[in-house]
Amino acid sequence: MGWHSFKRFRKTWLRGQRCLEDINNFWMAHRPQTMSELYSHLHEELQLRLAEAERVGYGFNLPKEGRGTQLSRMSRKLHQNSAVEKAA
Repeated sequence: MGWHSFKRFRKTWLRGQRCLEDINNFWMAHRPQTMSELYSHLHEELQLRLAEAERVGYGFNLPKEGRGTQLSRMSRKLHQNSAVEKAA
C-alpha cells in the first residue's frame, strides 16, 4: 500500500469513527482552511488527542513481534552496512 492510499484509507476510517474534525485534520497534516480551524488549539491538547486515538483505533491490526519486525531490522542493518562501505 502506498502513502497516498494509506492516507485515503485513514481519512475514511477516522470519519467513519466520528473522529473530531480538528484532530482528524491535524493527523492528516492539513492546514487550517477556516478561521474556526485557525483558532482551534486542539493540537496542544495531548491528552485529548491520545484519548481520541485510543477511541478510534487504527482500522487495521499491527503485526505482532516476529517475522515482520525481524525483516525490517535486517534491512536497516544491511542499509547501515552499505552506507559504511560507501563511506570507507
